[in-house]
Amino acid sequence: MKIDKRITPPSAAKVSSAKGKTAGKASASGAGGDSLTLTESSTRIRTLESQLASVDVADAGKVESVKAALADGTFTVDAEVVADRLIDHTKEALRKRPRKK
Repeated sequence: MKIDKRITPPSAAKVSSAKGKTAGKASASGAGGDSLTLTESSTRIRTLESQLASVDVADAGKVESVKAALADGTFTVDAEVVADRLIDHTKEALRKRPRKK
């Protein structure tokens, strides 16, 4: 059996039937054009995503301690941890690659 990967766009009637609390907020115009109104929750999610994108995720204290250890020459690398993480990363990359037939 062959799977057809072409996706057909939904009709305007299907687009206008929304589920849940916001059923009345999505609508399709009957005058030849489609329109879309975002719900309050989707607008809020987009705002939060943009705020999270600007958040610094680095731990300043850890960065400073590594810098100090490098400057002092006391920074050590645990080869076993590095090897384990390299193996895990490689396994994950192999799982994600497409399979050849």
